[in-house]
Amino acid sequence: MKRTILIIAGILLYFPFTAFAASADQVSKDIDENIENIAILQEQISLLEKEFKSQLKVSGYADVEYRSSSKPGDEPGFRLHHFSLFFKKRINEQWRFFSEIEYEDAPLIEFPENPPADPSNCLDCSGKIFVEAMNIDFLWKSQASLRFGRFFTPAGIWSIDHYPPFVPTQERPLHIRKIFPQLVDGTALFGRVSFGSSFLTYDFYAGNGEGNPGHGDTNSDKASGLKFSLNFPLIDHTEIGATYYQDTLNDDTDKTVAGIHTKLEGGDFTFQAEYADGEYTPVTGQKYNSEGYYGQLYYRLSDWLFGFRYDFFDKNSTALVGSVTRESIFINYRVNKDIVFKLEYHETEPEDSAIQSTDLTIASIAIYLGD
Repeated sequence: MKRTILIIAGILLYFPFTAFAASADQVSKDIDENIENIAILQEQISLLEKEFKSQLKVSGYADVEYRSSSKPGDEPGFRLHHFSLFFKKRINEQWRFFSEIEYEDAPLIEFPENPPADPSNCLDCSGKIFVEAMNIDFLWKSQASLRFGRFFTPAGIWSIDHYPPFVPTQERPLHIRKIFPQLVDGTALFGRVSFGSSFLTYDFYAGNGEGNPGHGDTNSDKASGLKFSLNFPLIDHTEIGATYYQDTLNDDTDKTVAGIHTKLEGGDFTFQAEYADGEYTPVTGQKYNSEGYYGQLYYRLSDWLFGFRYDFFDKNSTALVGSVTRESIFINYRVNKDIVFKLEYHETEPEDSAIQSTDLTIASIAIYLGD
């Protein structure tokens, strides 16, 4: 009897232990399988991330304005000012591509069904389609990278940060794009050097120069320039910098431009200013200068922005009268980070008292079509 009890007890103990051992083995196998599955999923996610990063991304911006001016001949009305598309592609860790195609004033181009040999015979042509930028970048390191193609001239602040959803007025300051050129077709060395809580950015570039877009240069002299900006945590943030540019124009006029810029951010206030002076030396005739500057101050209150700007521009210093000043006031209401309503008023006063001053009022909405 005692022996029978021992046998039964042994059987009862054996099966749970073997079942537990089998269960432990199965759990171990399941864990190993799950680890393998997780590794496969991580690899797939990594591949998808790389594929997503390498895809061509499309974004851009658009704006609509209502404009009313006292300038003779200008009738009040709506303007479909900009519709711009950005195309971006990160090819790999070192190479990237960016371009901007701008459709200004809702372009319309229509030719006859049987167009003549003369392509200028357009039935209805308006607006502008323009390749504003086309960059191929080689990102060697943060301190030094290369850019090839068409890029906005590195000069001051507004020429770079000019996009309507992110600047307070649709009208740019008077001298912008009139002393420093808007674009450069060429190559640039650029980078950012950090030291502590401050950093220095620079752009050194060379290109075809003014009036020679896309297809080449009509003279052998290349334009070149250098811009640098020092950023440091004075107040909240302070940027100061300078720009130098030199070129030989297509009529052999030597052009040299120097400029300075600053941006001070403290609390809800931002002050921004730029100054540029261009010296022109023609082959024949008198040397002259072109000078311009602006200063603007604005205050942010929640989603609202209130500001004022003063502009000065003198196209030719040898002219007896020719300079103009402009005072601007503006209000922005930001619906969210991508949509902004703007209301702005500009009063332009010529130095020549014989020329009547003009005013311009613009109400607009600008939207960023990005992520």
